[in-house]
Amino acid sequence: MSFGVNRFAAIVVGLAVMAVSAACGSESAPDYGKYPAQRIAGDYDSQPSRARGILAESVRLGERLVFASDVDPDLKAGRGGGVLADYTGLNYSLIPGAQVAAANAHGVQGAFGVAAADKAGADAKKQLSVSLLEFPDDQAAAAAAVDMERADFYQAPDNAPVLVDAFPTAWAHWRPGIPALSSTFAWKSLVIRVSAQLPDPDPAALVNMVTAAYQKQLALLDSFTPTAASELAALRLDPDGLLPRLVKTGDNTPDRQNFAVYGVRAYAQLGADPAGDFAATSGAGLVSMAMSRNNQLFRLRDAATAHDFTAYLTSRGSDANYAPLSGVSGATACAQATQQVPTQLTPYRYRCFVTHGEFVARVYSDTESDVRQLAAAESAVLADRR
Repeated sequence: MSFGVNRFAAIVVGLAVMAVSAACGSESAPDYGKYPAQRIAGDYDSQPSRARGILAESVRLGERLVFASDVDPDLKAGRGGGVLADYTGLNYSLIPGAQVAAANAHGVQGAFGVAAADKAGADAKKQLSVSLLEFPDDQAAAAAAVDMERADFYQAPDNAPVLVDAFPTAWAHWRPGIPALSSTFAWKSLVIRVSAQLPDPDPAALVNMVTAAYQKQLALLDSFTPTAASELAALRLDPDGLLPRLVKTGDNTPDRQNFAVYGVRAYAQLGADPAGDFAATSGAGLVSMAMSRNNQLFRLRDAATAHDFTAYLTSRGSDANYAPLSGVSGATACAQATQQVPTQLTPYRYRCFVTHGEFVARVYSDTESDVRQLAAAESAVLADRR
């Protein structure tokens, strides 16, 4: 995929003009407000931490999770998911409560899962959910697969077991007349959980979908080595030091939404079109991304692709509801939302992009004065070489 030559050429030129205009239009010292203008190295990776290790391992699993559209091309609409575990076990989950309890009894040390459908709305006819759960060893995973299946099976008295012929050690069941099938399968110290839904209650078709999901998923796990339980606490969240390149706006407690680093595939899994987002962002040169509260940092292959990636981000369909905001110190481009989204809790009314070298930062705020200070501070932090 080529960015910045044809599709985004006009946008790239416009961004360059905006950046030059902003730089030339303000000769006073930047206003950083309450924000630090230098990198602040946190201690989040300096000491052993099982909680941090579970988050890091969960993201590793996300880098190997299958896209639902690779199982069935109709399943392009992301329906949520991401990191499913923390130090307390499975706590945010696509997985039913009975199975969550069964899994937690065996010591979950990482989990990532997503769901997808043929349509984004409630009228979806096909759905597929695939989750990877990691346990301390192979024996724990095998026991968890059995217990998770048993716990879900006994939720309804008319549930019936189903054989997945291609995977004889997989456990599966359905409720006759209901077009859905749930299955678990232990692989090394992982449990792969698959839940499939089709328009018609056809057990053979449901088994075929589950079989395809296992086949595609195992191919992605072929070279994956789960982290040993004894090494989990030593896993680093941010080995490349991306998070200190974001202006500090809160504490440094590792968290799947508020303080984390993702690879390109795991990050794409969080979107509305996971496979499409992955193709676009990896093709654009994205290497990894970090998030700290409502701010994000994207690392690209080089400075040229970073500049084009800014154009890509500002050209996406959801950004049509933003109007340009000019004269922001240090920012490549800024914008103000032209309409409020009532259900959106995150402060996204104003946003700025700051590009420096191979990095693109995206910062948000609910007020114009704050986003101007935040963008100026982010520009200084990215320029800080310490």
